[in-house]
Amino acid sequence: MRDRPLAVVGAGALVTALVAAVIALLGSGDGTPVVRPPVAAATSGAPAPPGPQQRPMDSAPSKQAPVLDSNFPDPEILKVDGTYYGYATNDGGKNVPIATAPRPAGPWTRTGADALPALPAWAEPGRTWAPDISRRADGTYVLYFTAGRKGTADQCVGAASAPTPTGPFTPVATPMVCRDGKDTIDPAAFVDTDGTRYVLFKQEGSGRRDPGGLFVQRADADGLRLEGAPTRILTRGADEPTLVEAPALVKQGGRYVLFYAAGVFYRTDYQTRYATAPAITGPYTKAGGPLLSTDGYGKEITGPGGADVVHDGSDAYLVFHGITKFSGGDAVLRAMYVAELGWANGAPVVRGSRTRYEAERGRVFGAQIRKGVPAASGGSVVGYLDNAQCLVDLDVFAPGAGDYVLRVRYANRATGPAEHALTVNGGAAQAVRYPAEPKDQWRDSTVEVSLRPGWNVLRFSYQSGHAEFDYAELS
Repeated sequence: MRDRPLAVVGAGALVTALVAAVIALLGSGDGTPVVRPPVAAATSGAPAPPGPQQRPMDSAPSKQAPVLDSNFPDPEILKVDGTYYGYATNDGGKNVPIATAPRPAGPWTRTGADALPALPAWAEPGRTWAPDISRRADGTYVLYFTAGRKGTADQCVGAASAPTPTGPFTPVATPMVCRDGKDTIDPAAFVDTDGTRYVLFKQEGSGRRDPGGLFVQRADADGLRLEGAPTRILTRGADEPTLVEAPALVKQGGRYVLFYAAGVFYRTDYQTRYATAPAITGPYTKAGGPLLSTDGYGKEITGPGGADVVHDGSDAYLVFHGITKFSGGDAVLRAMYVAELGWANGAPVVRGSRTRYEAERGRVFGAQIRKGVPAASGGSVVGYLDNAQCLVDLDVFAPGAGDYVLRVRYANRATGPAEHALTVNGGAAQAVRYPAEPKDQWRDSTVEVSLRPGWNVLRFSYQSGHAEFDYAELS
């Protein structure tokens, strides 16, 4: 389950064959989502058409540093009148602790207040988590939360309302969603463009015929009661660890984008994924792999999950937690992280989480694509990049302006070093160096690149030697 009370040289002038193929952008290092960027000019080196412009994060912290380095799991952030309010799973004797900040990046301060100081009679104290706060059309606020039901092992979803974002919220007397013998957790509000309010949640299944999963159900106008029947919109896939939970829904470009967690919250393989659909009830198509994961962050953030888009009207930041301390069993400390979020043709890209771009899916000139290569990502590489007419153009997406780390996977089986010239959007070239690897192994070469928001063109052209090019990862 998601929570318990325990506490992502220009050298083409002589190119004679123009091959323009829209590249596929593969997400975080464990094999992620496919995003199709616009086709850039094939030989001119001109930058690709920019994607949606995202504003740089003010006073941005390190991409791998928490913005609130204390126990603040399952974070929810809501902007009201210029102030950002953060809410989290119960901690420090508070059912729903509150923090505030002037910006998503902070500085964040825990207020010591409790948004839900009085629980409804059905709820067990000390077992309140995964809060969701949203603003209603009348300017008041509704809180959804998970709590244990007294006298049972069940977890249920409750609702409460308040005139201000800090509460105190007054709970409804009965659970909003509850199922005997089965857990119902992780509520999330969504208001569609027509004003219809929905609630998403995760519910435990009972076997093959009832696999459980993620559900969506319509709510009444005040958001405190559900109407009709729930619709199951997602179940765990064979490539996903243990279970799926923690839904969060946004709408981008007319499509519904569902963020969710896979795995168990106190394990290192806990991760954030996403799926898209043309309608709120689906069908949802899952991306090819994690958006955020421990490996995708180079193990600098552990178990990134409980993700949600910051509610400030920009869709420009993602908030999530990561494990900072293991104390045995399910006892973990989880800090709050905020990352810049970009939308590459409607698909999410998170700054700091590795995003992979396969070399063979770029625009390749003069060189050759070799297929069936053992140990290569996707089974293919670009080889024979061995003269001044050879180059590869990759369109890459940056959620915000600034410096990014680029990891280039290569193989250099020669006896001497090799080198590519790398240009960004037709600018000055820098060298990407590939030392020889006589053991015939794939290695990484790392450089820093400065990118603008949206789409950028990275051009790799021959400089010296005979290195094969597998992929580039941006973080």
